[in-house]
Amino acid sequence: MEKTPIVAFLYDFDKTLCTTDMQDYAFIPSLGMTPAEFWAEANDFGRANRIDGILAYMYTMLREARKKNLPFTRADLVEKGHSIVLFPGVQEWFARINAFGERQGVRVEHYIISSGLKEMIEGTSVAKNGAFKKIYASSFYYDDYGVAKWPAQVVNYTNKTQFLFRIE
Repeated sequence: MEKTPIVAFLYDFDKTLCTTDMQDYAFIPSLGMTPAEFWAEANDFGRANRIDGILAYMYTMLREARKKNLPFTRADLVEKGHSIVLFPGVQEWFARINAFGERQGVRVEHYIISSGLKEMIEGTSVAKNGAFKKIYASSFYYDDYGVAKWPAQVVNYTNKTQFLFRIE
């Protein structure tokens, strides 16, 4: 019995499938901040405290949402993912390349490896349509009420390579 070969496509998300950092679309404006203000705050905090840049932005998200008494739940982050703007052609890409692969006799699988937030990616139209076999991205731990409490997984620029091995 012959197995169908698999071709895996691996994508970053921010500025690769979407036009800017995913937090810039809905989350940062909900704080009443500009993206430049938020990222300066997160980066300065990280540098001053010698914290990984991804952990620094995740902490800044939690802190700023608490300061403004805004919800910071899994559901809220997924909902904010609805406003992410994908580059032209991304929406149609997955079905097109899957069909092409099928015509070539291969099964195509799509994976995300991103320092962005898994929850926000899950809120995008492409994720809701089942484009991705697996999303490896930073994410939060949530309490029984769905409120984010602490980073559960951090995908930074150095450890992205470990996810290649998980996919393989």
